Amino acid sequence: MAVIGDGINLDVEQARPCLRVRTPAGPGVLVLEERRLTFTPDLTWSPFRIPLPGPVQHGPGFLRWLTSLFRRNKAQSIPVEQLLGARLENPAGTAFTVWYAVERVAKAGCVERRSFKLLHTPRFEVANTPGDVEAVAELVTHIRRTSSWWGRATPPHLAAIVNPVSGRGGAARVVDSHLLPLLRDVAGLRVTVMKTRAPMHAAELVRDLTLNVPPAEAAAAGAAAAGGQGAEGAEGVDAIVFVGGDGTLYEGLQGLFQRPDWASAVRVPLAAVPCGSGNGVAASAGMWDADTAVVALCRGRAEPVDVASVLQPPGSRFYCVLSVVYGAMANLDIGTQHLRWMGELRFHLGGVWEIIRGRCYSARVFFLPPEAEAASASASASALAADGASAGPRSGAAGGVAGAQAVPVGAAARGAVGAAAGTAEAGAGGMEERLLPSDERSRSGDMAAGAGAGLAVSDYPAGPPLPILSGLRSLPSPLPDTTDTLPAGWRKLPDSFAVFGAYNTQYLALGARMNPGGRMGDGAWDVWHMEGPPGVGRNASSRPAPRGMRMRSLRMLLGTEDGSFANTPGVLDVVKARALLFEQRDVATYTVLDGEQVPDRPLYLECHPGLCRLMVSPSFQEPR
Repeated sequence: MAVIGDGINLDVEQARPCLRVRTPAGPGVLVLEERRLTFTPDLTWSPFRIPLPGPVQHGPGFLRWLTSLFRRNKAQSIPVEQLLGARLENPAGTAFTVWYAVERVAKAGCVERRSFKLLHTPRFEVANTPGDVEAVAELVTHIRRTSSWWGRATPPHLAAIVNPVSGRGGAARVVDSHLLPLLRDVAGLRVTVMKTRAPMHAAELVRDLTLNVPPAEAAAAGAAAAGGQGAEGAEGVDAIVFVGGDGTLYEGLQGLFQRPDWASAVRVPLAAVPCGSGNGVAASAGMWDADTAVVALCRGRAEPVDVASVLQPPGSRFYCVLSVVYGAMANLDIGTQHLRWMGELRFHLGGVWEIIRGRCYSARVFFLPPEAEAASASASASALAADGASAGPRSGAAGGVAGAQAVPVGAAARGAVGAAAGTAEAGAGGMEERLLPSDERSRSGDMAAGAGAGLAVSDYPAGPPLPILSGLRSLPSPLPDTTDTLPAGWRKLPDSFAVFGAYNTQYLALGARMNPGGRMGDGAWDVWHMEGPPGVGRNASSRPAPRGMRMRSLRMLLGTEDGSFANTPGVLDVVKARALLFEQRDVATYTVLDGEQVPDRPLYLECHPGLCRLMVSPSFQEPR
């Protein structure tokens, strides 16, 4: 045995560090092996005060010795894959605890929910000598680096954007009492906390961040490459963490695509910590609670997630990753805003009320299935070629990228968001205005006064290319009655719905698996709908549901937690969509994107496959 310092030994034959430590149960040896961390009690320990080798030179007394014989955890072994980090327990650096994560499996109906519980060892102490203190520091750093630094030599830098009023208003408390102590003190990560002060402030914060963008090949690899090896040691941010609900991430997503460097910034992983009312994105990523979110942030696994561009006349462009809901699903969200203090329970009460009301809602919906995309593109190309001589070149046909002005960053952009924040509660039109930078807002106001405003893709802010929507002769408003004027491949849904929702992820909330079988990175959204009776006219009030509709809605509500309603024939129908044209035609409901209400005007949605990256739980697994 080679001795390092006064208390740490190195087994030359097996190359494993050994540290003589003392615990409340007595002295022993802490051994970090290749696959596990083991604490072995000292077999020479006795109740009598006799000299012992190492830093411990006394016994604890007969009664404590006798009691320790019956302790179950006196000898402890922790697999390396469970290790999370270590925390120094005193300023002198002579005491520390080792933290680890144990996976738990809970059944929610027919679904297994895999979460993590964080535990720590007893307090280990060493002698206050330079060699032992240095050995403890090296051991703590080694555990942190191999467990929580994404395979890097330096700790990743996280930007935590906290919405203090999200859900029941407990996000700030979760950060101060849970996330920061674990991420900083245990895992050794660098964390910068920023709290939102007004609606859409998260968009401004994301726009102004300095990001460490990982290389494209590292982003494609996912897992431990989430932070990018090329960004080590930089002062920028390696991941953006949204502590709040789905609305907080939604706001941050708008800011991400308002950056001039959005094309590279989308490779920086995003994460959602569940502190809101719904938490659908967090649930879909397997982050069921704050402990599981901490483990996910330390492990650094990231998966591609589809992002949808949503255009709305005269010139608004939104981005969403979760859902577009309408009718009963929108009413139980927006219609229960006054019950936010109840948390997720408000959605269940809203669902019961919608069943009692038993209403159907009118809408006009067209969708393009994935298998028809090639046929639609071919038909659109032929139509554009035929119109080329008379129409001339279309600027921005690929989504406004060519020849478009980049969204400003800095004082002008901050002023645009700051001015809009004060009018966030002014009505449905407020969201449209506050999502556009100042120059685009003035341009959209000019377009609103003229005919045909917002009918071409080039009328909207620059962003990711929109090949499907650009293939349309124009963005129809109002939507047509049939698919005759649309390219080949487009299909039409019924005009009346009791339930309508287009989902990208499996979960709409922690207890609402509304899209069972859905995959967030497959390049298409799942459109679930419950068809209502025909004959509901445009801009009409909702009408009572026919016989049997309430029972179908009740079956859906009872099977929402685990998605078992999908196994019951005749409850809901589902189709896959690469693009969607939607028009609200009922005044008794709302149109909601990622939990945020938008104005009552047509929506043109196109899915960007795997555009962003979302951090997920280590046990995350989507359905095959």
